[in-house]
Amino acid sequence: MSEPGVETASGESARERMRALVRRVAESCDLPTLPAVASQALVLARSPEARIEDLAKLVLTDGPLAARVLKISRSVLYSRRYPPATLNDAIVTLGFGALRKILIAASARSAYHPDDAIAQGLWEHALATALAADELAAAAREPRGGDSFIAGLLHDVGKLVFHLSDPAGYRTIVDQGEAEEEALFGVSHAAVGACLAQQWGLDEEVAEAILLHHTPDAPKLALRLAAADRIAHDLGYASGAGEALGPGLADLEDARAAIAERVSASFQSERGAFD
Repeated sequence: MSEPGVETASGESARERMRALVRRVAESCDLPTLPAVASQALVLARSPEARIEDLAKLVLTDGPLAARVLKISRSVLYSRRYPPATLNDAIVTLGFGALRKILIAASARSAYHPDDAIAQGLWEHALATALAADELAAAAREPRGGDSFIAGLLHDVGKLVFHLSDPAGYRTIVDQGEAEEEALFGVSHAAVGACLAQQWGLDEEVAEAILLHHTPDAPKLALRLAAADRIAHDLGYASGAGEALGPGLADLEDARAAIAERVSASFQSERGAFD
C-alpha cells in the first residue's frame, strides 16, 4: 500500500482505498459492537453541552462497564496523586477525552471471553502491545492512555473476529501469516481491525495505523505499533508463531530492552485493572 495521502497512478489516494477496504470488511464480517451504554456515552462525551453528572449517570446504568471504567481510571495509565473514588471523580480528574479512551478500552476487553483460552491469549498480546505502545508514546512526550494505547489494544482484534466467527478455521492458520488469513477469510486481520476502529468511531489515524502495522514505510503510529508488537512477542505474549513482525522504530531500538522491562513489571497489575 502506498504511503497514506499519496496519490496512486489512478488518482486514488491510499486513504480512499482504505475506506473502500473497510467498507468491504464491514459487509462481510460480523464485527463486535460497542455495548449500548458505551456507544451512548461516547456520543454524549463529544457533545459541548455534556455535563459530568449526566455522563456518570449514563455509564452507571451498566454496572460492569462502570466498574471497569473506574478501575482503568485508577491504573498507571492515568495515574494521579489521588486515584478517583467515584465515576464522577474520574471524569472530573481525567476529562472527557480520556474518558472516551477508557470507554473504548473497557469495551474492547469485554469482547475477549474469559473462558476462551485462545481469546485470552489474544487479549494478553493486545494488552502487552498496548502497554508497550504507551511507553513509546511517553518516550515521545505524548500523554499516556491515548491513541497509541488504544491502537495497541485493537491492532490484532481482527484475529479475535476470525476466531469467534470460525474457530476451527482459525486454528488452522493461527501460527501463519496474513497470506493464509486472506486465503481463508478473504481479508487480513489488520483490515478487520481497521474496520472495527472506524465503526467504533476512533480517529482515522488510529484505524490507519492498525491497517498498516505490518507495512514498511508506514505512518509513525503504525511503526510504533510494529515496535510495540515486537516487544510483546519478545516478552512471550505472542499472537501467532508465524506472524511476520513489522520493522518497528529503528531510532528506539536501544530503548527496547528498558521498555520491555517496564511493560513486564506493569503487566499483571494492568491486567487486573481490566478484569
